[in-house]
Order: sequence, then structure tokens, then C-alpha cells
Amino acid sequence: MLNFPVPYPSELIYSIVARSGTYLGISSPKRLLDEVYGDRKVIATMDLPCHLQAISNQLKRTGRYSVDELVYKHTLFPLYAPFVSEEHRLRALKMMAASSQGAVHLMLGVAASRVKSVHGFRYCAACVQQQIKAHGECFWLREWYFPGLGVCPDHGPVTLLSENISEHRHLFLPLQQAIGKTQSCADVDSEQMALACLARELMQLSQGISSSFEQWTAFYHGLAVDFGFSRGKQVLHDRVYDRIRQQFSVHTLSEFHLQGPISESFWLRSMFRKHRKSFSYLEHLIVWAALLPGTSPAEILNQVRKSGGKIWPALDLTCTPETLAVVDTQKRETWQRLALERGTKAARKVGLGGALYAWLYRNDKAWLMEFNKQHKLPRDLPGLKVDWHKRDMTASRHLLQLIYQSDLRLDLPRLSANWLLQQLPNKASISKNIRKLPLVNKVLQRYAESITEYQLRRICCIYTRLKDEHIPPKKWLVLRMSGLSKERITPQAAAILRML
Repeated sequence: MLNFPVPYPSELIYSIVARSGTYLGISSPKRLLDEVYGDRKVIATMDLPCHLQAISNQLKRTGRYSVDELVYKHTLFPLYAPFVSEEHRLRALKMMAASSQGAVHLMLGVAASRVKSVHGFRYCAACVQQQIKAHGECFWLREWYFPGLGVCPDHGPVTLLSENISEHRHLFLPLQQAIGKTQSCADVDSEQMALACLARELMQLSQGISSSFEQWTAFYHGLAVDFGFSRGKQVLHDRVYDRIRQQFSVHTLSEFHLQGPISESFWLRSMFRKHRKSFSYLEHLIVWAALLPGTSPAEILNQVRKSGGKIWPALDLTCTPETLAVVDTQKRETWQRLALERGTKAARKVGLGGALYAWLYRNDKAWLMEFNKQHKLPRDLPGLKVDWHKRDMTASRHLLQLIYQSDLRLDLPRLSANWLLQQLPNKASISKNIRKLPLVNKVLQRYAESITEYQLRRICCIYTRLKDEHIPPKKWLVLRMSGLSKERITPQAAAILRML
């Protein structure tokens, strides 16, 4: 096909095909599909199109635009690739080169995601004016179609068209023909703008190997530990969610369908547990914006690739070494000021101190550990929390009183060491620290009831009851009423029974 247009930066594949129809003056959608793809059954898809090998063939004369370049530079695939397994990423790339029949959306988790794809046409009027001024025409940009976000990272609100993309399955609509249709303006706030800027940074990263689920699990668990949102291996999900809500309003989270109680199936709880599935890019960005503000997606992904499991080669950072050195110096000075004012531990709980500590720990650990070691505040050792001698005296006295009161009660269960401990007020701590209580140990060893003593008590109880009721205490009757049998009774108890 001659005169096929060369893609503009960040232009969608949908837009490239639509412009080719304008250049050739083709008004029939089916004929355009024949010319571009050689297949009349291709579905016009905005976010994750397939049949990209045909587009690559149309651009052969340029000497570039392989299938991988088209996928990473002109589709929304980079928003999903870092968060799926490497196997799924490679399979999705292979399917997008040919026909997938909707399997790509299923494989990348788009169909089942809480954050839904954009199904309506939208554009940024300010961007359109810049495009016309720079290129003489306008085209559909990737930045307008971030799932869940209705803003342009540069100019804010986008214009929404009433027409749906799926209403015409095979129509590639040029932007200049859509501008005059019925439209409305989307609401915008600073929270969505910040997320849109992060999403654009994520989408502009170079192609790289996806991290494994084990690496994502290790990264988020380490993040919770760095911020003090953990107790041992357990993550305190309520505290993580409180931090998220400090950064994002309930209204914003509700618009993303990410607001709700901390239930077992809540997305944030699942994310900070063991990863068994991929999560939406927006869910990741919300956590990053709340816990790691000021850290670029490239730096975060590099840290994930170093967390647990196999270590993959790092991604190319978008900033230069000189910029990194300036940023390092600023963050060092900020941490020095916070640590000197509050102390190295308390500084992590002040404002953005936790995020700053996490960044330095991952990127400048040697300097951070050395500085903290030199400025560590002396801490007084905590005093003895429990007077174990006093507790030993109190518990042993309590046990002796209980045993004395139980001598005449023949209906009690067996007075075993475990049963006696369960009657104490501090039964859990005493059971776990029994080695610190020598008097309690002696009382249990001396007065705990053995099986033979328990059986004899039951026999005496039944024997006394039968005598009081003037019933002959026959051996079989005593055994039945006491819940014993010839098989379970001990030899000592059987000998006493025969003497009765």
C-alpha cells in the first residue's frame, strides 16, 4: 500500500489506520481493512490492537517500526506489561502481531480488572491545537486513553464524545471527523493529574523483561516493613489503607472503583499479600504515589527487579547521571535535617520521611546506614515488665486454694496440670513462661491428678450416690454410671473397685 502514513510520537495504531483512509480518500471501512490488513474481519481497537505485523509491513520502507516498537510506542501495552508474568508478556506480543480474537485482553487481565478500559472517544482540545500547529493535522494520542483516568497529563480535562468506539466494529474514525460530534467535558482534579503524569512516565519506559509475582510480593512486603506497616511477617493492611486515604480522597477512589472496607478480597490487602495474579497499573500507581512520592516508575521497577528471585537487567532510567546526583544530594540533605531534628527512627514517621527513607535505603543504602549509625540516639533499656517472682507466689497460692476447694467435689473433670493452669487469670502468659515459675511447677507436679486418681474419684462419687439412694452398688452398675469399662480402667482402680 502506497502513501501509508508514518506514525507521529505516541500516536495510536487506530489513529494511523484512520489517517491512511483519509490520505487515500477511502470512505468504506471494509475497503480500508482490505487495503491495510488484507482482512475484512479486523476489529477497530483503540488500546490493544492486533494484526500489527501487517502495519509493520506497510512501514517497511522506513527501515524501522518492528512489531515490538509499534506495541511499546503506539499502544497501551506498556501499562500492562510490567505487571504480568514474562510468559504472558511474550505470548501477548506474539498474539498482537497476528490475530488474537480477544485473548490479549483476557491474558493481560483487562477484561476482569476493576479499572475498566475506555470505550468512548475522547480528546484534549489544547493538544489538538498544538498538533495542528506542529503537523498540520490532528490524531489520537495514547495519553488521552489511560483506563480509569479522564485527563490529559499536560492540559487537564479531556473532551468526551457521546459516540462509543464499539458501536462501529470495523470503522477507524479520524479525529478531525469526530471533533464536531456531541461532546461533554470530563471532571478533573489534582489527584488524577498526578496519576496521569505517572502513567505517562510508565508508558514511555523502554521494553524490558517483566518481574515475577515473587518479586512483586517481596517488593510490597519490604515496602510495608520500611514504613512500619507490619508486625513480623504480617502486614497491617488497615494502616496501609489509612496512608492511601491520606493521599487520595474517598471520591477519587470511588471513581476508580477502589474504595471499600478492608475485607479479605479487598484489592489492597491482596496486593500486599502473596501475588497470585496481576493488578491494574492504576492500583500500583496509587500505592506508589502514596508511599513513594517523588520516585519515578523506572526507579521503582528497577527495585522490583532486584527484589527476591532471579535478578533481571535493570531498565534504562529516563534521567541522566547528573540529574541523579543532584537528586541524591537533595535527598541526603533532607534526611540529615529530619534525622537531626527528630532522630533517625522518628524521622521515618514525619510527613514524607518514610518515603524518603525507603528511597535512600534502596538507592543509597551504604550512606544511609553509616549516617544513621553515627546519629543514633541512645535508648534506655526497658525495665522489667513482669515481676515473675510475685506472679509465681500469686499463681501458686491461687492453685492451692483451687485444689483445696476441689477435694470434696467429685463431679469436676480431671484436675490435670493443663486444666489447673486454665483456671488461672493469666493462663496464657503463665503457660508460655512456666520455666520462670518454680513454685507453680512444684504445685502442679505434686497435686495434678493422674488418670488412676481421676478414675477412683469417679468410682467413689458413684458409689456414694448409690449408697445414699439405697441401691446395691453392683460392679457393672458402678462402671457404667462412672463412664468406665473393663478396657479403660487402670489396674489400680480395678483393684479398689473389687474391694468395694
